Amino acid sequence: MSGKVFDTDDGPECAHGAGRHRWDGHARRGDEPEPVTCRTVVALLEEGAALPVTTDLRYDSAEPYSVFMAFNAGSDPVVEWEFGRELLASGRRRLDGFGDVQVWPDEIRGHGLVYLSFRSGRETFVVAASAVVIDEFLTSTFDVVPLGQEGSFPGLESFAGKESFD
Repeated sequence: MSGKVFDTDDGPECAHGAGRHRWDGHARRGDEPEPVTCRTVVALLEEGAALPVTTDLRYDSAEPYSVFMAFNAGSDPVVEWEFGRELLASGRRRLDGFGDVQVWPDEIRGHGLVYLSFRSGRETFVVAASAVVIDEFLTSTFDVVPLGQEGSFPGLESFAGKESFD
């Protein structure tokens, strides 16, 4: 690690759980919901400065259309955003999204980045994440629920009609 806000050279260590990224993917077990999580550091872009923020990326097959990003800026409460997994995937290739969340790719000195803009009321904040980390996270979510097959995947709603134990 170079001591920068985040290293854009980060490689497969996210997938292997080593280094600066903590990865926690789980193997599919029948119809049980399956989570995928990755902890990383993103750069919060604020008035010409890049501030490091620990961020958890989360996906759960019980909510197959959504991804979650939880930002821990060193204070309570943790700020969590939910938005479309397809938006994150599409934003890897081109500017996408309108309204509260926008995602777009960029490259700086040969290193891939993914920018995410979040708006709540009059407040907007932008973060930059390593494209490698976002790609690994998305690939793991596609291993759990392939893109385009979210509607056919049994999420939590499939458990509602199952027999309960008294």
